[in-house]
Amino acid sequence: MIRHKLCLSGIFLVLASSSLYAQTGFKLSEIWGMTLSNYPGMTLKQAQVEESRFVRKITRNTSYLPSVQLQLQNSTGTYASSSGAFFPLPGIVNINGRASTMPGQPATAFNTFGSVVADWKFFEFGRKKLALKAADQGIDQATSDLDAQALQLKARSTKLYLNILNSKVNLLWARQHAARTKQILDLSASLAFAGLKPGADSSLALSSYLQALAGQELWNARLGSDLTDLTELAFQADTAQGVPHERYLNPGPIVLDNNPVQVNHPYLETLGGAVRYGQAQAELAGRKALPAVSALGGLALRGSGIGPDGFVNNDVLAGYGNGSANYLIGLAVTWDITDAFNSSLERKRIEQKVRTYQANYDMQKLDLDTKLSSVAKRIDGQKKQINSIAAAVENAKIAYDLYLSRYENGLISLTELLQIQSILQQTEKNNIDVHQLLWEQILIESETSGNFLYLQNQFN
Repeated sequence: MIRHKLCLSGIFLVLASSSLYAQTGFKLSEIWGMTLSNYPGMTLKQAQVEESRFVRKITRNTSYLPSVQLQLQNSTGTYASSSGAFFPLPGIVNINGRASTMPGQPATAFNTFGSVVADWKFFEFGRKKLALKAADQGIDQATSDLDAQALQLKARSTKLYLNILNSKVNLLWARQHAARTKQILDLSASLAFAGLKPGADSSLALSSYLQALAGQELWNARLGSDLTDLTELAFQADTAQGVPHERYLNPGPIVLDNNPVQVNHPYLETLGGAVRYGQAQAELAGRKALPAVSALGGLALRGSGIGPDGFVNNDVLAGYGNGSANYLIGLAVTWDITDAFNSSLERKRIEQKVRTYQANYDMQKLDLDTKLSSVAKRIDGQKKQINSIAAAVENAKIAYDLYLSRYENGLISLTELLQIQSILQQTEKNNIDVHQLLWEQILIESETSGNFLYLQNQFN
């Protein structure tokens, strides 16, 4: 009868384990796709890339197309005029004309004016190309920021995914522990009923079983919490599905690349892009010391209520009469002396900023190279530790089965059996913990190298 109950308990344990391992659900690559497609941080970076492309178009139009200004106006006012000269500064009102000296002339007259002026800076000593180069560097930097954001989100979502797997296998471990304790409880109750063991054994076994159930509930709650955390990044993930976690405690062969971090790593590219953009800006600032050569052209149409004979017509439509049309074309050299003086200072300021960008790049490169070398050694150590703990788990299982049989035959006490069961339980927990540390190091290695292929192959 006792053997029959033990067999039933063992079958229950196997079925419980199989049901957990048989569950399938969302894969790691699917989580990546959901995160990169819908997380607002990616939308932000994508918008910045598009903005930088519009900046390039605006820069191109500003650099290579002439500046054209159109002005149309109809006004009324006095027309007293005198000879002299003035600087045509903004805000100056231009009055030109003289009315007849005969009495009775209106003091005001209507005027019409329209003009089109084009200013085409066709030669700026390379500033046009440098402005476009800087705009291109802006696009590259925004794209690098997007790639870096994608890598960060990939690492973050992978960490949340690994947390789910860890909680899942811990829940399995807690269920196995509860099943073993239930098996001991049933055995102790049967022996006590047969008068072979004291009734206190059943109470002690029941206490252990209730504690095991409490631990099971703890990991069940933690699993639910981890699934909820994942929905922050991948809100489309169906948390009701299972997770394919067979590989968590059985990772495939790990082959590490001992080469330094590639220069096209997204974290380095975003800093390198800032360096290149700053260099282009510094060169552009230096060119501001040089003048610009422009082709100028203008057309002006003018009308007035003052006729050639000096008589004034004060009607509204009279401002469209007595018209004249003129054009003006020419070449101009514009040289802003103040900009020429400040350009060298501006260039030096930007060059110092570029030095900070370069220092950040060098520090990031050193940090990634050091981290990659360090994590490779840790992974090697974790692999050796896993092999040792795996052997310890197997021996603990064998010892537990032997001691369970000895307790059934009355050769040892329940306390001794529970001690052995506790050793097995802790050894299995150590096995889970050391695998957790291994996956944490693999995640660091993947983010540092920018290569998530191993993780993708393991959990797809």
